[in-house]
Amino acid sequence: MKQKSGFAKRLWLLALITLCSATYMYAQTGKITGKVVSQDDGSPVDAVAVSIKGKSTGSYTNEKGEFSFNANPGNYIILFSYMGSKPIEKAVNLASNQTANLGTIRIDVSAQMLEEVVVDGMIKKFAQKKSDFVARMPIKNLENPQAYTVVPKELFTEQVAVDFQSALMSSPGVGNVSQGPGSGGIGLGIRMRGFSSLNGAGAIRNGMATNFVSLSDPANLESLEIIKGPSATLFGSTLISYGGLVNRVTKKAFAGKAGEAGLTTGAGGLGRLTFDYNTPLNDDKTFMVRLNTAIHREKSFQDYGINRSIMIAPTFTYIVNDKLTVDVDFEYFQTERTATYVRVGSAAGITNIDQLNWDFKKSYTSNELLCESKVFNVFGKATYKLSDSWTSQTQYSYANTENNANYLFLTVNKKDTITPSIMNIPSTFTTNQVQQNFIGDFKIGNIRNRLLLGVDYTQLVNTNDRATVAYSNIPVSGTFAINIYKYQQSLASAKRAQALRSERTVSAYASDVVNLSDRFTFMASLRVDRFHDVANDYTQTTLSPKMGLVYQLLKDKVSVFGNFMDGFQNVAPALSEDNPDKPTSFKPEHANQWEGGLKVELFDGKLNGTLSYYDINVKDRVRTVAGTDGVTYSIQDGTQRSKGFEADLIANPIKGMHIILGYGYNDSKYTKGDPSIVGKHPYAIPHHIANFWVSHKFQHGVINGFGLGLGGNYSSDHFLDSDNKITVPGYFKLDATAFYEQTKYRISLKLNNLTDKEYWTSSFNATPQATRQFIANVTYRF
Repeated sequence: MKQKSGFAKRLWLLALITLCSATYMYAQTGKITGKVVSQDDGSPVDAVAVSIKGKSTGSYTNEKGEFSFNANPGNYIILFSYMGSKPIEKAVNLASNQTANLGTIRIDVSAQMLEEVVVDGMIKKFAQKKSDFVARMPIKNLENPQAYTVVPKELFTEQVAVDFQSALMSSPGVGNVSQGPGSGGIGLGIRMRGFSSLNGAGAIRNGMATNFVSLSDPANLESLEIIKGPSATLFGSTLISYGGLVNRVTKKAFAGKAGEAGLTTGAGGLGRLTFDYNTPLNDDKTFMVRLNTAIHREKSFQDYGINRSIMIAPTFTYIVNDKLTVDVDFEYFQTERTATYVRVGSAAGITNIDQLNWDFKKSYTSNELLCESKVFNVFGKATYKLSDSWTSQTQYSYANTENNANYLFLTVNKKDTITPSIMNIPSTFTTNQVQQNFIGDFKIGNIRNRLLLGVDYTQLVNTNDRATVAYSNIPVSGTFAINIYKYQQSLASAKRAQALRSERTVSAYASDVVNLSDRFTFMASLRVDRFHDVANDYTQTTLSPKMGLVYQLLKDKVSVFGNFMDGFQNVAPALSEDNPDKPTSFKPEHANQWEGGLKVELFDGKLNGTLSYYDINVKDRVRTVAGTDGVTYSIQDGTQRSKGFEADLIANPIKGMHIILGYGYNDSKYTKGDPSIVGKHPYAIPHHIANFWVSHKFQHGVINGFGLGLGGNYSSDHFLDSDNKITVPGYFKLDATAFYEQTKYRISLKLNNLTDKEYWTSSFNATPQATRQFIANVTYRF
């Protein structure tokens, strides 16, 4: 017993010495604090990297420009780096158990380069959930009761994303991204929260409406904002889906002078040039211009198929005075590409699209059968500071798209037989939107209010006429060579059908974010929408409410949120079986969402994440049915319920490592209506979707600047048809990249579809996706 007692005493003594040593060492640490402001106007600058030179110790400034971190005693050089600008150095002598306040540091925020560079081991924030568009006013993520994700251009750079589809597939919460047709346009369909949309895939640009079923180039993207849930209260109903929307945030001019040029090449004849240049046009740096361009040439992974496009996007910013700033940008995008879609008829006798034994290398088209689009977007914004509490935003957006589509449809009526047909649709899309917002930030007593008052006018016009040229059946294993001259001759004599869509919407909306305490936030919003279907001489008035609560469990770190959100769609009059001689008017569809979840922003912004559960109920759904007389009619009798769980995570766990993870589960089905649809799932909606990207850039030694990345997309099975008789198998696709980056240049190698997976995406039509592809990129910054 004495021996055990002596051993126990020695253990206690060792523990006491260890504890005292740890306490002493902790007591020896000091704290470095300070504040960073803009050199121009003295406003706080957040997301500035503050670090000890040669070490990983450091932090980032918060929204007040403040920073604070602990360090051992010693003499140090402190580095301040913002958005790739030349770092500022400041010496400090840190004493034991003392605070060294560096005071106010002024930094030139306009001197940023086009691409941010990692300086001395500090990790830049790979993504921030910071947006002025989601709530149409500046609200921090932890105060916003709506779930959203911001995907930055840096991710597209790491992934060598050469088209808009690749960029969208990197976005958490977005699944089954596929190219699809519509009214003569070429667009990307997406699935969010159980709903399909060709409108939600980027028809909103800088918070304003552009054109539906129109493509763009990622070279002009600053970020993509994935705004989840029915958001009609603040964004209207014309160009969004009940599942959410994608807002394209484009690059803006700044006061510095910088540029970059990129060359990308790869398999399939890929050749791509990009150029991005920014400069002030006067000595005061109040008038600035930025030009982004991209030229893209690529062949298909199949035997035939091409994609040729060009994008030119200049943007101007003029700081008139300390109160008024004017932004104007233009975007011209022209593309020529083949567009082929597979349809499976009920007589094909299959239950799974893989039973077709499709040859992924075969296209059944020619390089002369093209869809052509010319897209022109104009955006203007005047921001005027009325007072310390109120700001005025006057915005205008114009979009025009000229299309000449030649869609090739391959209809499988028997398992081994294809019926080709080509639909020609010349069309024009035009969208105009004018919006006036007043944004206030003031207190009533001790309660802070952030109030948005707005009105907007949106006009959408689509004219098109269409004709179809049908061909005889061919075997799946055979060949089908399109003779473009014979096709044009057949098209000239084909019967054409014209269509007109003309809509005007006038809306007023208000939203108030009330801070009941420094942790408890309440949002209440309402929209009044007056819709006029000019083509059918029909009007509707709709109310769209939105409410939300947020409580921060840990101030500026963890919050719980809940919301009620409304989405709606105005439905044009159409023939019904009860009244086949005159178009019938329908009530607006309404989608009501209840959602609750958790948001976190931890470790100085190095870990951002959202967990949420949602339940969306859509009443009065309008669907099309085939009448007994063979005519297609519309009927409003459906109710669709979509519920699910979503999670996204953005993290910088160690120096140079970036992680983005996204997962979504959805169960969407019709709960009321005709017995033939009750219990059925909407087509193209998988139960599970997921994506991830992990990259690491080495910070020290001979491999400093070298990096590796790995990412992938997962989708579970989904149905090709509304009857749920044909399944499209799920897939898991991997991509990998290696890169070497220094301040002036970046060299990247990318392997898309690492395992050479053959898989489909679908949106009523199915499209085989690209197999393995190698890509190389060189970018030079100046």
